[in-house]
Parts: sequence; structure tokens; C-alpha cells
Amino acid sequence: MICVIGIAFVLLVCCSWRNGWRDALLRGFVLFGVAVACSTEILSGAHALARWPVFVFWCLVCGAAGWAAWRRRRAIRFPPLRMGLVDGIAFLGIGCTLALTLVAAIASPPNSADAMAYHMPRVIYWAQQRSAAFFPTDYLNQIILQPLAEYLMLHTYLLAGDRFANLGQWLGSGVSIAGVSLIARNLGASRRGQAVAALFCATLPNGILQASGAKNDYLTAGFLVSFVYFAQRWSKQFAKGDAVNSACALALALLTKATAYLFAPGMVIAVLCSIAHPRLKKLGEFAAMCAAAIFLFNGPQYWRNFSFSGSPLGYDSAQGDGKFRWRNERFGWRETASSLLRNTSEQLGARSERWNRGVYDAVLRAHRRIGINPGDPATTWPGEQFQPPRNANHEADAPNRWQLFLLILSAALLAWRGPRLTPLLYLAGVAFGFVFFCFYLKWQPFLARMFLPLFVMASPVAGLAIESTRSTAIQVVLCLFLLNNARPALFENWVRPLEGPHSVFRVSRREQYFADLGQFHTREETIASAQAADASGCSTIGVDTSQFQVEYPFLAIVRQLNPHAIFIHTGVTNPSAKFYSDRRTGRGGVLSRDRKKAAAAFRCAPVTEEDPRPCAVVCMKCAGLSGKAAEYSGVGPAVKFGDFVVFAKGPRER
Repeated sequence: MICVIGIAFVLLVCCSWRNGWRDALLRGFVLFGVAVACSTEILSGAHALARWPVFVFWCLVCGAAGWAAWRRRRAIRFPPLRMGLVDGIAFLGIGCTLALTLVAAIASPPNSADAMAYHMPRVIYWAQQRSAAFFPTDYLNQIILQPLAEYLMLHTYLLAGDRFANLGQWLGSGVSIAGVSLIARNLGASRRGQAVAALFCATLPNGILQASGAKNDYLTAGFLVSFVYFAQRWSKQFAKGDAVNSACALALALLTKATAYLFAPGMVIAVLCSIAHPRLKKLGEFAAMCAAAIFLFNGPQYWRNFSFSGSPLGYDSAQGDGKFRWRNERFGWRETASSLLRNTSEQLGARSERWNRGVYDAVLRAHRRIGINPGDPATTWPGEQFQPPRNANHEADAPNRWQLFLLILSAALLAWRGPRLTPLLYLAGVAFGFVFFCFYLKWQPFLARMFLPLFVMASPVAGLAIESTRSTAIQVVLCLFLLNNARPALFENWVRPLEGPHSVFRVSRREQYFADLGQFHTREETIASAQAADASGCSTIGVDTSQFQVEYPFLAIVRQLNPHAIFIHTGVTNPSAKFYSDRRTGRGGVLSRDRKKAAAAFRCAPVTEEDPRPCAVVCMKCAGLSGKAAEYSGVGPAVKFGDFVVFAKGPRER
């Protein structure tokens, strides 16, 4: 059944064929994103987010796109393959990179810590309630954050479980690689410069690591690249089709991750400033299209967030209490400079501890000169402390050190060879996104992943600059250097390695769920708790995550043992507790509308109108908390598994 989504994407690309396969890929990608967003919201409104409705929808998409592709079959032509040495190296390197990351994405389940805490749990709860409506949860990221990446995961989950949950990021990587080559062409690069730009993007270490995972940064990058490409085309011809595609891509980027709100403005300014003969009427039409697309696709999530928190983007902290607030508490040039220095240093991690310490000391000296504390609570995530950078091979904080150096050299080379206004304006737009990010958000470790869209969008400038060297030998050496630098990320991913004793081919799928959770030491207790919950014979299981939010491994293992299990967050006391009385179950039954009655039963959502309570509860990291023991004493006797506690009666006791 899962093949229907892949077939639909291919047909959407084919029916979008106008200006070559790369242009068609980006057009099809935007259409695909529109289909995912619209179908999810429509089916959600009808409480029909289930396997067969989703399957039928994609069959209809296949039919419509197939018919359109058949009508355009004469336009579908691949140009003759002509490659020089540099082009061939780039093409072969990109192909191998995409193939290896695809293998890792399919062979591994979603297993990054963020995916375990909120990306995948929200998919589970949406699937069982057949709706993207908000639900009670201790971790508000599960409901308030932008949902498009998880919408795609939901479709694949409904059709095939979590086997293909990582493919959204992989798709975003492929589209980004093709898209940056088109942007490079628009900036004046020849075929060789376009190939080098694509290779520069494909070999980003952090990008390679993310391409096989279940985060959303590469998918965001794909939509931002599409937005820039179509905006560039529109700025030259003012064609409505390009304006519509650009507006939709921007709206979908904003629906995927909130960092797009910080990265997109700079690119908008750069594209608009490059227009040779601006027309106010055309600019107004473009702005109106962008605004309409943003409200059309983001409107449902805006409304859910506004109804819940009073803001279209939801609360400004994960628990809604302001303690772990994402934005800076104070704004100013010193605060921005501090974040710029610390975030840049995170991209400079190397194997040499001497180098890393030198970078750290230099950042500290810079802080002393501008008169600000690098650990200022107003600009630093609570409980975190600035440390020397490191040479990590993890998707959360892997540095793109050499690409950063090459980008700096590229900017200097383009300026020295004679100012080329358009590429420099474009790179200034990327830099503006970085500054805006540092101005607004607090510094915290593991932010390196969030800058992936900026590195991707800067790739065309690197391709243009490397091409301008006019030395084939230098270009070949740089391409081989980039490929060699990508090897550790390709084969030795700390979470999804392709080689070694912990390879995805040697470790069981169940064990791989814990590959990124070693710091929590919860593997044994999670498995034992899941087995105990299943052994109780209970199909309605409460999950208390008030002390520990990494719940997906438990959910996944229980679903493996009992595919019909239903999960409910219990013990929720934050504002999302109001959704206890509003939810619908995956079985299609309408819940009791008596809010007080629903909340009284352990603050959990009723599963049927007859029995509103779970018959088993797992409380994560609750061992020793007397309040939790008293709260769940009516469910059944407590059994401890490390720090996890399962409350349940045996099958004979019910």
C-alpha cells in the first residue's frame, strides 16, 4: 500500500514537466506537499484519518496525475547526458550519497531523541483519534509545533507502520540537491558550476546525517529552496505559475518548521533586490499570493494554536509555563553578537582538542571585549553552559566546518574577481537569516542541525565561486575533498551507522529505537514496562510523561505486541488538559462531552462512552513519587521496572 505514495509523487513530477527534470522535480515536490497538507486537514475535519481513506486519496492522486502526465507525455524528455570530469565526479558522488542515505533511512526506524519525544508520538495520537486535533499532553511540542513533516509521516505510518517514516527527510535532501543546482544556474553558473553546487549540498555532513532520520530540517530546506527558485523565475518573467509555486513553497516551509520564519525574510529581500525592473503591481500580486497561501495552508494550525494559547504559533515554551522559553529574554547587539559567536563556534568542531580549545578561548575573549557573559541566562537555554566545540557525528550537532570555510572563501573570491551583485545579494540574504536566528533565539547545544537550510541555500554561491577558479585541477581536488569529508557521516552515523558492530544491518529494529537514548539509560525498563502493559491484557493504556517525555519506544513496542492498543496521556495538568473531553478515538466512537466526568478519571481521555478510564498506566521516571502512586492506586497494583512504574490489574482481576 505504501507504494501508492511513491507512485503519486513520480506522477506529480511527470505531470509538472515543462523545463526539464529538475524543474519538474521541484514543481512535483510542491504539489506533493500541497496534497499532503490539504488531504490531512480535510480528512482530519471528517475524523477520517485512517488507512483506507488515506489509501483511496493517494489512488485518486495517482489517477489524476497519471492522466495529466499522459497528456504531457511528449514533453517528458531527458537531455543527452554530457559530462566532463568534474561533472562526472559530482554526479557519481551525489548518486552514491543518495543511495546510501536511502538504505539507512529504510533500514532504520525513526530513532533520534526528538523523534522519540514528539515527532513520532504525535503521529501515533493523530492516527488513533483519526484527527490532527490537539490532545492532552505533558509535552506541548507534540501539538503546537508545525506539523507538515509529521503529516507525511502519518500517511506512511497509516499505510505501513514506521518503516518509511524517515523518507520525508530523504526526499527533502534529494529535492534540495537538485534545487540548488537550478538556483546556481539562475545566478549565472554553467553546467559545471551547477554540478559543484549540487555536490557541495549533497556532502554537507549534517545534511547526510539528517537525510536518513525523522527530523524536519531537510524537508524545510527543500521547500525554502523551491521558494527561492520559483521566486527567481518569477522575478525575470513575472509568470503567475511561478508566483503560485513560490507562494505555496513558502507556505509549506512555514508549515514544516518555525525556523523558516527566520530564514525566509532574508531570501525574499535578496530575490526582490535582484529584480532589474521592479513593478509595484506585480510585487503586490506576489505578496498577496504569498499571504493567501500562508493563511490557506497554515490556517488550521494557526487556529488550533490560537484557540489553545491565544497565539497562532502556540506557547513560547515546550511546557507553556515560560520556563524553557525559546526566544531571548533581552534583545540587543551584544546579545546577538554573543549568539553569533557561539553558534559559529559550534560549526568549527574538529578532531584536534587543541583546535577546539583555541576556538573556545577566542570566543570567550570576544565576549569579554563586548562586555557580555557567554552564559547569560537571558540568551542561554536554562541549565546549559557554553563549551568548546566538538567533532560530533550526530545529526543534532554535527558541524559543517569545511563547507563554512569554503563559503567564506567563495564570498571573498567573488568579491575580489569583480563584484557580481546578484550572487553577493543572495549570500547576504542567507547571512541575514543567520543573524535573525541569533537575534531571536536563545543559544543552546545541539542547534547546529537547525542551520542546515542556510548551508543548503548557500550552496549555489559555492558552486559559482569554485567554477570561477577556471582550473579543472582545483575543481577536481575540491570535489574529491568534499566526498572524502562526507565518508564518516555516510558510514559512521552515531545513530544509524552502515558499518561497525552497531550497524543497522546487525542490530534489531527494536534495539535501534534506543540508539540515540543511551544518556537516559531507559532501554531495559522501557521494554519491560511495555511487556508488562501488554501482559495485563489491557488495550487502553495510560502514559504519564510528566517526568520523562521520550515515550515513542514504549508506544512502538506495545503496538508490536498489540496492534490495537490505544494510548492516553494521563496526569496532565497543563492547559492541554482541557482536551480530555474533546477527543475522538481511533475506533470512531464519539467521546463523552462531560468535561468534568472525563477529567475526574485520572485526567485521561475516555476511550469509550461506557468506560472512560485506562485499565493500565505506565508512569515514566515516577519511581519514588508518592503522589503518583496515590493518583493511580485505583488502576491496579504498582510494579516497578527501574524508574518506570506500571499500574495494572491482571487479566483475572478485571
